[in-house]
Amino acid sequence: MNLTVYKPTGAIEVRQVFAPRLPDLHGKTICEMSNGAFEAPRIFAYLREVLLSRFPTAKIVPYTEFPQGHGSKGGGSYAIDDNVIVEMAKAHGCEAVITGNAA
Repeated sequence: MNLTVYKPTGAIEVRQVFAPRLPDLHGKTICEMSNGAFEAPRIFAYLREVLLSRFPTAKIVPYTEFPQGHGSKGGGSYAIDDNVIVEMAKAHGCEAVITGNAA
């Protein structure tokens, strides 16, 4: 008699959660995106300064070029994974994205 046992969770193995890491940021276009939480102007200005001092050939597209907020489309803002944001990132030539900071 053979007994087959199946894993009841239905989960599948995830082999890669995110895109591969870039080897460095030299000459890359880095886009900032914010949900408007916790002093975005101060934090992004600092990150911009640090990144450009280390990677002076990088281009940074500031978070002000993208809609901000928590995803309430009625208010003119979009969730970070909304197709509008994705298309805007593509149009800006984003090769790396800073998606905000912890509140």
